[in-house]
Amino acid sequence: MKKQIVITYIVCIHVLLGFALLKSGFVDRFQKKLGIRQTKQTEIADYLHPMVRLHTHMDDNVPDGAVVFIGDSITQGLCVSAVVALSVNYGISGDTTAGVLQRLATYRSMRRAGAVVMAIGSNDLNFRTNEQILRNYLSIAEQMPKNVPVIFSAVLPVDEKAHKRWRGWNQRIQALNADLKSFISKSKNLFFVDAGYFLVDVQGNLAREYHAGDGLHLNAKGNAIWIKELQKTIISSQQSATFR
Repeated sequence: MKKQIVITYIVCIHVLLGFALLKSGFVDRFQKKLGIRQTKQTEIADYLHPMVRLHTHMDDNVPDGAVVFIGDSITQGLCVSAVVALSVNYGISGDTTAGVLQRLATYRSMRRAGAVVMAIGSNDLNFRTNEQILRNYLSIAEQMPKNVPVIFSAVLPVDEKAHKRWRGWNQRIQALNADLKSFISKSKNLFFVDAGYFLVDVQGNLAREYHAGDGLHLNAKGNAIWIKELQKTIISSQQSATFR
């Protein structure tokens, strides 16, 4: 009986000590000292791989000349057939440039596409610097077919008033888009579309009338503007002398 009491006492002491260390922040400080990085978010979501498997089953049936859309939840929520009738949507919620690089080889339909639309980068702002995002854009561009127009959509603005996590994002987005546009201007088969100019309010935020309430995702009115700009860029890219 005494032995059980002693064991229980020791266990309780350890539990209380562990709780006290956690509350004091000692564990966090110790991990930082060891160079262990903690992340509150997992970049590659568990459902990405099942989605890619689903896309694999779809891809062989994509008709020649279809416009292939690749991106994150903003793309996934876009009615791509409203942009161009012959199209396929490979948007995956939560995806980043790193996730796109992992799954690009899946989409063999890109080699026989009418165009490819790449709309990715918003979620990257949680995980990497602008310089790192740009490097991933360059890696994506290198894997694109050279005989097909590839359209990179600018990272769309956010409404920084809608959520504290968006604070400071628009400045980063503007700088990132400027660098991406500069890179694309030097490439023959790459094109750039920026619908952000038509989506912002006087303060430079994504206007409340154009987002779904979270400050990030477009609503029907916002998508209508994006669709219009995408249509114009797809048509002009396909008419480019490089692809005649």
